[in-house]
Amino acid sequence: MHRIPRRFLATAVLAFAAVAALTGCRDDDFNSEADFRLTFSVDTVFFDTLFTTVGSATRMVKAYNRSDSPVLISRIDLENDPNNSYRLNVDGVPGESFENFRINAGDSLFFFAEVTVDPQGDQLYPFVDGAVRFTLNDNVQRLPMVAWGWDAVFYPRQQDSVVTQGGLPPFYTISDTEGTITWTADRPIVIRNYLVINSGQRLNIEPGTEIFFHQGGGLWVFQDASINAVGTPEEPIRFGGDRLEPFYEEQPGQWDRIWINEGAQTNRFENVVIKNNFIGIQVEPLPFGDNNLSLSQNVLRLRNVVIRNNSVASIFTRNYRIDAENLLLSRAGQHTLACQGAGAYRFDNCTFANNWNLDIRQTPSVFFTNIFPVDATTVGVGDVLNSSFRNCIIYGNGFNEFGTDINDESANVDLTFTHCLFRAEEEVIQEIQDNYLSGQNWVGNQPGFVNFSAGDFRLREDAFVRGIGTEGPGLPNNDLVGFPYANPRAIGALEFQPE
Repeated sequence: MHRIPRRFLATAVLAFAAVAALTGCRDDDFNSEADFRLTFSVDTVFFDTLFTTVGSATRMVKAYNRSDSPVLISRIDLENDPNNSYRLNVDGVPGESFENFRINAGDSLFFFAEVTVDPQGDQLYPFVDGAVRFTLNDNVQRLPMVAWGWDAVFYPRQQDSVVTQGGLPPFYTISDTEGTITWTADRPIVIRNYLVINSGQRLNIEPGTEIFFHQGGGLWVFQDASINAVGTPEEPIRFGGDRLEPFYEEQPGQWDRIWINEGAQTNRFENVVIKNNFIGIQVEPLPFGDNNLSLSQNVLRLRNVVIRNNSVASIFTRNYRIDAENLLLSRAGQHTLACQGAGAYRFDNCTFANNWNLDIRQTPSVFFTNIFPVDATTVGVGDVLNSSFRNCIIYGNGFNEFGTDINDESANVDLTFTHCLFRAEEEVIQEIQDNYLSGQNWVGNQPGFVNFSAGDFRLREDAFVRGIGTEGPGLPNNDLVGFPYANPRAIGALEFQPE
């Protein structure tokens, strides 16, 4: 049994700018109308769902003077904030109250607001109501502020020792004891840095659990550890970044990856969504371990899994075994699937659809090679055992979305593609035609997605991929969302559903 050695486990000031500071003008220069009102860039300062005690993104607000004369705001302060949840910054100065700010005619004033939601009692979703109060011309204007918060389980915990060692990212272990650790849907899980499931430990994640990672964070399933993340179609398990504002909803690269090493047990993901990270799942023997050149004995099982918005790859595998059905891998900066070295693979009714649109991508959606680096100067060649792709769509917005670099002279390669659709150049398909294509396959056809660019991979009624799939032992009966496959079935992870 291998365990990570203990030697391995060993108010930033916000910069704000504001306009229109107080100047020495006579009182009769200012607008003194009793009914004068400032206007604001928003009618409510709204903070989207936050994690309690962590804080929020900063909100910038403009206050406008729409009159023909300057106005003097005699006081700006916070109202209805008994727990001191909100913070302001006006004219570059943080605080809770400010006095004597001038806004010239037709000009505006910037101010900035933050909030920390601190739950009281057993509130799971605490609600914080507040306001910024502006006093001018003996009148009071109020700009409402609203925030919701989640009471979450945080890693590292207070007792956890975060270790930085040997060029690895900062990490800490989930527990000091062996056995099963269970995460439930009662509270979200928030992970900062890297959380390690250590040798002899098994992480069990129950349906409906949501796991959020801070920038640079990740989940490391160390060798001889395992993970069992099994959701349901009604209550999937979700992995994503901890920035919950709408802008970050579909932004890649917000956290690092789920990294799984070799071991004796099966690692399982079922009815799971993984998004917005650097690499969705990376599976390989521990690179600096004793067995890094050998094919792992354990298996990564994937059922009804969506992985999207990955800066590099949705799945990267090296010297590993994967058993997968109903995968939907999309929007990756390089590959939706990259297989390297030895392997044993089953991919049934999977959609590899790379609609990456943030820059120009030169890499194929699916890349397959049995060659792998041993060290900086040496490469190895691995056997590919009893491997198949059945009823799969390999597609993207490039001209060639399938690539191989297979050495079958120095290794055994048992690999077949059957009833698969490729977007690929003819010469690429010719390279694998005789040895690896079996039965019927299609090259260059449009699958018939509802809206490929927008990531809507449902099938149109006239979709080419409807009714062209093959049947055989072990194929799933239902598609990614639980809808029964037709007979004959569609290829890819989604069957056509009539309106």
